[in-house]
Amino acid sequence: MNTSKIYDFIIVGGGTSGLVVATRLSENPEIQVLVLEAGGNHLENPQINIPALWPSLLGTELDWAFKTIPQSELGNRTIGLPGGRLLGGSSAINAQAFIAASKVGLDAWKELGNEGWDWDSMEPYYKKCHTVEIPSDKLRKELGLNHLTSSNNPGSDGPIQTSYPPKMDAVRKAWVDTFNALKYEMSENAFSGSSIGGFVNNSTVNGVTKERSYSANAYFKPVQSRSNLHLVTDALVEKIILDKESGESIAKGVKVTIKGVEHIFQAGREVIVAAGALNSPKILELSGIGDSELLRSLGIDVYVDNSNVGENFQDHTSSGMSFEVVDEIQTLDPLNRQEPEAIAAAMSAYQTDKTGPFAGAAISSFAYMPVPDFQTPQGKAELDNLLLTYRPEKESVTSEFARSVLSSADKSSACYFVYAAHGNFGSDASSAKNVTISHETCNFLTIACELGYPLSRGSVHIQSSSASDNPIIDPKYFSNPIDLDIHARFIRYIHNIAATEPMASILKPGGHISPSFAAFGTDLEDAKEYVRKTMISAWHPCGTCAMLPLEDGGVVNQKLVVYGTKNIRVVDASMIPLIPRGNLQSTVYAVAERAADLIKLDHNI
Repeated sequence: MNTSKIYDFIIVGGGTSGLVVATRLSENPEIQVLVLEAGGNHLENPQINIPALWPSLLGTELDWAFKTIPQSELGNRTIGLPGGRLLGGSSAINAQAFIAASKVGLDAWKELGNEGWDWDSMEPYYKKCHTVEIPSDKLRKELGLNHLTSSNNPGSDGPIQTSYPPKMDAVRKAWVDTFNALKYEMSENAFSGSSIGGFVNNSTVNGVTKERSYSANAYFKPVQSRSNLHLVTDALVEKIILDKESGESIAKGVKVTIKGVEHIFQAGREVIVAAGALNSPKILELSGIGDSELLRSLGIDVYVDNSNVGENFQDHTSSGMSFEVVDEIQTLDPLNRQEPEAIAAAMSAYQTDKTGPFAGAAISSFAYMPVPDFQTPQGKAELDNLLLTYRPEKESVTSEFARSVLSSADKSSACYFVYAAHGNFGSDASSAKNVTISHETCNFLTIACELGYPLSRGSVHIQSSSASDNPIIDPKYFSNPIDLDIHARFIRYIHNIAATEPMASILKPGGHISPSFAAFGTDLEDAKEYVRKTMISAWHPCGTCAMLPLEDGGVVNQKLVVYGTKNIRVVDASMIPLIPRGNLQSTVYAVAERAADLIKLDHNI
């Protein structure tokens, strides 16, 4: 650790995006790169590397374990939001799903005022960040992946290794065949940006080693010996040190606390913020970039007055229900119940030949879906009435986009997924870990749904001038009533999925349904009440340092430079102006890859 050295680039956060940027910038041996990570280096931790053990990481020292303030539209419930506090960030503790954004969703980024940010400009970076292990011809046919060939490959030879399940088990087959029966057949590559229907997805699991592939072991580990790449762990960033030059704020360095001792690292070119959607706005505000009224009230000197910092919070809301399966279906419930025999058998299979339940991701089947209710004349009339009732005073790109997606039969406005285990919806969601814990004695299959493009917007702001305090997180879930209405319609449709063959044939007739109050009828108000009681976060927060024009709520420009500063960029999920459908992991990798290219171009390196 050298505090007298001037580093060309200091990266705040060694997580999903930070390590991508660090790896790419340090490709030039003349460029000195320093990564500051609040957590530790756990590259050899089996709980991280074994794919199925991710629930055991929630609520530990490796998890920031954020919590929202009570949410009024959820009966004042508090919602837990995990975030990886270790090298690799949330890519080290997530459930490994690698899901594509939609073309219309990314094209909307451009319409929001971000020239050059759309599907066509981002698709090469989705490809660049990952490799897809293409299954055998036989397995491709079984998994319904005939479109996936070496010449039609959504990946490249990128660092993140992704793979498909090793077989088409009964649950996956029932899932795909059921959506086919419902006339939602996936006819193209799920990474095409415009697909609809049920499919088996790839996950960030190395197909050879059967270990998690994430930013720390895929990007950082192979290059960690570079003499110009420096890492300091257990470094809590206090603030970016700023100075004023010609009206602009200039980052001179970063102040951190390491084991109770303060240190200052000097930056020669830029400070790059990659601390995630919940910590990046916090760091900007602690540094004097944010709402001047808030900052002054906490005794923080104001360098850039921008009340947009920490606003525009977006997240996918999620809810679902669990159905008891017939006895022949194997599930993960014995492992979730911590049954010694099941754990011993799973560990033995994994250690012997990297097979069994520990060797793969728990969630490997998704479905992109339009709103089922709105595909009839009566349904379209209901949609028009809904959008008219809650029409914004001033139309925006976002509201027009929502209207277009919700009313279209070929655009996805939500994402269903299935996993063979009990989903503890209705539990105390203030801890994310609670959702993964099961005390049920039956074996279950869970069908869940996450809303693709919520209209509700929340905020993340500091509560003090101390970096040790977590920010105040107020997602304002369902503050826009359209979100609750749409989510309830999707949740109500789960009963249709469960009653359709062949899904119905793997569910036990008259079996348990969990939670017990999930057995509501067709009444939309009942479905809304169910969602209010069971909604959790899909753990996809974003948007809090949005890439938008300043006058439209922006914090960073199209080059990801913070407004009012000369040399601070934000390269993580907080820059996302409009949340993509599905899991954010692939988009964060793609954004980071593009950010690295933008930085290289600006500095001619």
